[in-house]
Amino acid sequence: MANDHRFFNFKRGDIVNANGEIAVVLDVLRSTETPNVCIYVRFIRNIGNSRTYDMLEVTPELTKGVDKWKPATVAELQERLSARRDYLNREIEGVLQLVGGGGASPDTGR
Repeated sequence: MANDHRFFNFKRGDIVNANGEIAVVLDVLRSTETPNVCIYVRFIRNIGNSRTYDMLEVTPELTKGVDKWKPATVAELQERLSARRDYLNREIEGVLQLVGGGGASPDTGR
């Protein structure tokens, strides 16, 4: 059972509730020789950041909590995306206010 990966049963494209954070699994790399798994996951809180995804290296002994992840729904994903969009819009508006723009110019889009 050297390559027993049953502690992580999600696949690419799955929406997960990762201990209260909503995320989308981008890729799962499973070793054919060991129980090691590399999980590429995009947490909604990282949208707009320079680091758009996380890579977790896990084993059955060191799961880093991924064994507790639960499936999430599209509705939960959309709710978190909407909240993130609102946050980013507030940040953008704050920058525009700082430079006296207050909003996008219809002529330049800036």
